[in-house]
Amino acid sequence: MQAAPQDRGKILADSILGWWRDAGVDYLCGETTTNWLDEPAPPPIKAEAAVRRPASTPIASIAAMPVRKDWPTDFETLQSVIDSDASFPGNGYSPARATTHAVQAPELMIFVDFPEEADLAAGKLGHGPVGQLLQAMLKACGYAAQNVHLAALAHSRPASGALPPQDMPVLGDFARHQIKVTKPGKLLLLGSSVSEALLGQELMSARTNLPDFNQDGGILTAVATFHPRTLLARPVLKAQAWKDLQRIVQKVRQ
Repeated sequence: MQAAPQDRGKILADSILGWWRDAGVDYLCGETTTNWLDEPAPPPIKAEAAVRRPASTPIASIAAMPVRKDWPTDFETLQSVIDSDASFPGNGYSPARATTHAVQAPELMIFVDFPEEADLAAGKLGHGPVGQLLQAMLKACGYAAQNVHLAALAHSRPASGALPPQDMPVLGDFARHQIKVTKPGKLLLLGSSVSEALLGQELMSARTNLPDFNQDGGILTAVATFHPRTLLARPVLKAQAWKDLQRIVQKVRQ
């Protein structure tokens, strides 16, 4: 039986379309030619994407902010502003702060870079696994933790987990001011950031050269060693840290 004329047209059209489909042509051609060797044009940039900003921008650096130089010279007042005033160096990286363990004129003053999460939760430096290891180090050296002044370059914690390099000069200046007011007998500097800020040397160099700290003409023994955070991550370094700590071991333990 022969197909109706309209059926012949449909059959012919289906046959032609099927042939092109089998050849790999699966969409209609346009009126203009296309150079398939051209590099693809970049997608258009949406206007809203170009001006998109985060809902809240954490403080990344204090270098561009006005720096307060009216730092208190009284020990109690200085500790108070460190505890409460976000405009002082190192206090504005986050809303939460961890205060110093304040002891005036201690035999030993310790500096870390910034608080641990456990310190922020407690509101004071020296907590959590890092604080526990630090206490064990001090005990091994003959110091009672309650008789040691524990401070930080920054008493708030940067969101990046690292102090911005451009902030180190002012953080170092403020740390030196704290040392001047606190009047310690010796310094223990934990980690490379603290070593660079206060001694001007990377940690491994400071450990080798054993520099002293010059404070207004007075010379303090300054020992730089690994941060307890690093020792927890790499226990193999504890033996090297103990060699560093020999310079602050109390000869007569009380």
